[in-house]
Amino acid sequence: MPGEIHGLLGKNGSGKSTLIKILSGFHRPDEGSLEVDGRAVPLPIPLGRSERIGLSFVHQNLALLPEATVLENLIAGDHERVNAWFVNWRAEAARALRLFEEHHLDLDPWARVEDLTPVQRAQLAIIRAADRVGSHNEHASPGLLVLDEPTPFLPIEDVRVLFAMLRRLKAAGVSIVFVSHDIDEVMEITDRATVLRDGHVIGSFTTGSTDRAQIVEAIVGRSLSQTRLVGGDPAGRASGVAVRALRAKVVAGIDLDVAPGEILGLTGLIGSGYDEIPYLLAGARPAEEGTLRLDGRDRSLRHFGPAEAIRSGIVLIPADRQRYGLALDLTLTENAMLPGAAGRGTLMRLDHRSRRSATADLMKRFVVKAQSPDQAGSELSGGNQQKLLLGKWLQLDPRLVLLDEPTQGIDVGARREIYDRLIESCGRGTSIICATSEFDQLEMIAHRVLVFERGRVKAELRGGEVTKSSIEAACYGETRVHAPV
Repeated sequence: MPGEIHGLLGKNGSGKSTLIKILSGFHRPDEGSLEVDGRAVPLPIPLGRSERIGLSFVHQNLALLPEATVLENLIAGDHERVNAWFVNWRAEAARALRLFEEHHLDLDPWARVEDLTPVQRAQLAIIRAADRVGSHNEHASPGLLVLDEPTPFLPIEDVRVLFAMLRRLKAAGVSIVFVSHDIDEVMEITDRATVLRDGHVIGSFTTGSTDRAQIVEAIVGRSLSQTRLVGGDPAGRASGVAVRALRAKVVAGIDLDVAPGEILGLTGLIGSGYDEIPYLLAGARPAEEGTLRLDGRDRSLRHFGPAEAIRSGIVLIPADRQRYGLALDLTLTENAMLPGAAGRGTLMRLDHRSRRSATADLMKRFVVKAQSPDQAGSELSGGNQQKLLLGKWLQLDPRLVLLDEPTQGIDVGARREIYDRLIESCGRGTSIICATSEFDQLEMIAHRVLVFERGRVKAELRGGEVTKSSIEAACYGETRVHAPV
């Protein structure tokens, strides 16, 4: 409806992306009809025509040029308004400043996009889309924005900033389709939501009067338990991993232990330092000092690199899987076999048949949905990319698994599959450290949780103390839980 924020939910492969590509003119539909502002729109929509009929899109990668300025990104491709032969930069900068001021955005037209914060980049992409659809729309209406997963890589404070912007656009009459896997975000920001499953509309809900469990069941086709998936606290066993006096740019003198078969959760508010720990222990970022004891051997973290970490049985699952976890242009087989590249074949000849077979087995075990092991990694949905990344490293039977936001931008069904694989690894004695801002995730899978504040451990929660409400209270200072000894 005009001035409505409407959520679009569904598992990976449910049809959300196909629908968006039809509306943007990238796909030709087999049949169907479309109305915008009460007027019939012929299908298929010609490429580049969507803004003229009142539709504009912001995709997850934002489609910004990092080396260009804010102003250059704002007007790039705006052929309907900007003179193709001469750009009045002073006038365009003044117009940009008026636009930013109108929407309460602190953006400098002359700043390079690569120097902006993640939330500023998202704001720029959204305001560019809103401006285009408002000025190019043949029907002179505020138009409709389709935001495809705008928040997965933003911390919670930045999400709030972005939501404030969406509410201002809504108040101006702009309609917004908010595509997301995060049910809590959809329930917070949307007026209504529609769930797709297997290409069909399962139902539409008024989010303010709908129970979260109803939406989960509509997405996955069954109810999912929100109870804890782990049993007793294994922390009383002999330590599998011991970290002492870890110090870096943010963290200050951290000591922690993880038992074999234990999932230790790390969390806190933005900037508290908890999300630095996995990268420091994997040698991906330099530590100023600190030691790591694994299998009875001490390693100095000052001189610890990724290659030594892998040789020691330590693997890292980074938050940004597309940039740091997978080589998206390579096939699934090439991605899956990279950690053990020397294991099948020789330096002169690779055993491709064996590698494809091993990858097919890995895909089956980790429920990676793809046509074949020869597909490119870029063709998989986010959830299947994450399951492939997890399988790629867990096939090594590591001693320590380090996770940073392991289910970011992943639907609830795929999340449960990832949880099951992690718990299986715990059953084999693997130690796991999971850094995440998702408190309900920690409630389900963590045996213990360390809450960070200003680079130090502020509180420790064990066993039955690990609940979403207790974690929230600890993060915001309303906790009676003892600090760890």
